[in-house]
Amino acid sequence: MTPNLKPSEPLSQVVFIHDYLQLIFQGEGFNIYNLAEVEIHGVRIAQGQPGFCDAVVSLIGQRVTAASHSDKCALKLSFGEGSQFVVRSDAAAISGPEAFQFTGKNQPPMVEQND
Repeated sequence: MTPNLKPSEPLSQVVFIHDYLQLIFQGEGFNIYNLAEVEIHGVRIAQGQPGFCDAVVSLIGQRVTAASHSDKCALKLSFGEGSQFVVRSDAAAISGPEAFQFTGKNQPPMVEQND
């Protein structure tokens, strides 16, 4: 069974912790361990660049319309206004064994391992 990685509520809180960040959607949430990027209005801002934190916080109040992954990213969250939050999976973005963790409603926590 494929886990459902699409939160049912809008993004309600962003927490920046020393070496990872959290995206909280009321009772659901992601812990993001790999480096990430945000794309808003066609502008991509990588974690560590000026404006990244503000860009992530600007997603508060928006709903995730799709959650996916590919060979190039561990997770891509597409938001209602066309913005995207991407968890990178390239070697430079990895800092440990896990890319992210998702805790959703009515399902066990899901941890995505880095290859």
